[in-house]
Amino acid sequence: MGWRNLSRYIRSLEGSGELIRVADPVDVEYEAGCFADRLVKRGGGAILFEQPRLPDGSISKFPLAMNLFGTRERTNLALGVKSPDEIGNRMVSLMKPDIGGILKAPWTGLGLAREGISMAPKKVGRGACQQRVMEDPDVTKLPIPKTWPEDGGQYMTLPLVVTADPETGVHNMGMYRSQVFGSREVGLHWQAHKHGAEHADSSTGKMPVAICLGGPPEVMFSAISPLPDNLSEYEFAGLLGGGRLKITKCLTNDLWVPAECDVVIEGYMVPGETRMEGPFGDHFGHYSLPDLYPVMHIEAITHRKDAVVPMTIVGVPPMEDGYLGEAIGDAFLPVLKFQHRDVADLFLPLETGFHNLAIVSSKQRYPRQGRKTALGLLGAGQMMFLKVIVIVDEGHPVKELESLLDALDVRVNIPDDLVILPGMVADSLAHASPWENVHDKLMIDATKPAIGDRLHGSVTPPGCPEALEISASGIEGVEQARFLRSSMLVVTTEIDGGPKPEESVEKVDELGAKRQREKIGRICKEIWELEGSKNLRWLFITDTDADLYEEGWKRRLLWQLFCRFDVGRDFHFDDERKRVAWDATAPIPSNDGPLPVRRWPGVTLHDPEVLNRIDSWLEEGGL
Repeated sequence: MGWRNLSRYIRSLEGSGELIRVADPVDVEYEAGCFADRLVKRGGGAILFEQPRLPDGSISKFPLAMNLFGTRERTNLALGVKSPDEIGNRMVSLMKPDIGGILKAPWTGLGLAREGISMAPKKVGRGACQQRVMEDPDVTKLPIPKTWPEDGGQYMTLPLVVTADPETGVHNMGMYRSQVFGSREVGLHWQAHKHGAEHADSSTGKMPVAICLGGPPEVMFSAISPLPDNLSEYEFAGLLGGGRLKITKCLTNDLWVPAECDVVIEGYMVPGETRMEGPFGDHFGHYSLPDLYPVMHIEAITHRKDAVVPMTIVGVPPMEDGYLGEAIGDAFLPVLKFQHRDVADLFLPLETGFHNLAIVSSKQRYPRQGRKTALGLLGAGQMMFLKVIVIVDEGHPVKELESLLDALDVRVNIPDDLVILPGMVADSLAHASPWENVHDKLMIDATKPAIGDRLHGSVTPPGCPEALEISASGIEGVEQARFLRSSMLVVTTEIDGGPKPEESVEKVDELGAKRQREKIGRICKEIWELEGSKNLRWLFITDTDADLYEEGWKRRLLWQLFCRFDVGRDFHFDDERKRVAWDATAPIPSNDGPLPVRRWPGVTLHDPEVLNRIDSWLEEGGL
């Protein structure tokens, strides 16, 4: 059975020693988010701030909970499973019941029937979320964090945003970050690809909107899940919780919301009314760029008498959202395999922000089957946002980074096994893309050749001598050089005038961008001309904020390679197209290059003073 409400889940965490209570006042600006970040990086517990201090210096009457799902174990606990794939298996059983078996033994279908019945939401009168009505609705009285120095304001980061199709009345619940503009105004960051935006585009007048905070963990998980169009978030929450989800009607509009939520913010948006939203430190580890988004006007705020406000933060991975993302990937893998029969396994590494890299294990009975599998996945739900998809053999351990490097080293022939798809759909948050919502995609075929494939899988050439590291280090402008594999070399360099991690660059600098392109081109050429570099097929170039000799450097590199790189702009072949350079240096904004570089955002970094203060507190507390 499900948790019924958020407080039950929090009490369970406390009972198992997984909850840290903070009785002293803690600022919602900078301090709370820094606490959560340091804890998730250390695999620490969930945290409950009993006296969150608002920007005006007052103490909110609502406790603030963070890092509720910041480990794989806590995420599984929240979902009520030992492994997330249990969820997917239950969904597949509903999608394809064993009709023959049920006819022969009808009692075997009772469990399936109960599953189906549990999915239908149950309408109730006044819900627990309406036990209290805020007399003068003011969203600034809620403990809403501002985490990063360049954030445009305070952000609700676990909002369950409810809208309805203006024609059919069918409800949707999505998780779209919401910036606080004032006491009765918030921004709605729904991207063009989301149902909320679709509903707004179809509206001709005021469109009702509700933002729910808290509630049962299964409801929060439902809001971020890639559900098919014929399965609502409320139905899926019922399936997860093992019982019909209670929903109640809003006080000021006709939207139905989860009755056990902690806080409900009711209001409306006016189609065409927008306001500049952002920047915001996002899950790619950079600030997402400011842009115009709809404004929600608040008409009422209701809440439980014992309401707790949950929030999360996003930034340089690993973060709490990474564990939720991994759980979603594992939960929906059985469904994906059911819908795409060639898929054997799939992994979206949290270090790449999920939408930047997928590793798919495919059946390979006939030539190019893996490529066919990858193309099918690029049209599957949110995987349309993928930047790079690597295809590996059935049985390949997709979650092991070293195995991925092995496959790239011994299975990939350049350029035959690299397929570039120009001008495809991009995530609105993909700051490296040359245009908003559009970028090139890269398919890498790292499979063994199927019988009969004469164009794929020639003999892998030998690698390079170890001395090439030293030779490459001696090239002007190269700071560090290190092998990933014998055919794969990483080098770091300093770009004069290039964006620093701690700053965002908005001004176009054509001369600086030209010098950057020339420097990268020169480094590539000189390394490729070195003695012993003939078999160097992969050259990765990144900034000096990557230390190739510190612990965990490969994971850090994975983040840099995929979050700073654009396929169409930063992928360079040698003259014979047998070797490729992957430029992951932070680019200087430019319009005159082969492809433009938009405003380049800084990396999400805490204020040093705040960081030192929080680290001291954690050390004193033995955390």
